[in-house]
Amino acid sequence: MKFIGLSLIILSVVILVVSLVYIIIINRTKERLAMIEKNMDPTHLSSECFFSNSLKIALLFMGGGLGFLTALVVDEYLLIGIDNPAIYAGCVLLFSGTGLIIYHKFFK
Repeated sequence: MKFIGLSLIILSVVILVVSLVYIIIINRTKERLAMIEKNMDPTHLSSECFFSNSLKIALLFMGGGLGFLTALVVDEYLLIGIDNPAIYAGCVLLFSGTGLIIYHKFFK
């Protein structure tokens, strides 16, 4: 029974990701076609902007993961016997913000 539930969750996530990618691609195509119909230049919609946004999101998630790992280490090894869930939220937000600051300083 647990296997069926887990497989349904994984299937749902895969369907969600595929549908989001499909919607993004269709919307980019429609936007480019609308710009061409209005005699505008769609070259400013290059993949460089997409790469920049992907890099920003990647740094955000890497910072979140590093924050979660740091909070786990602090909770397990430094704060033995103290149960404080605010450590996780604080570390994740702190390191995510640090990732965004790194993006802004180096890539803007």
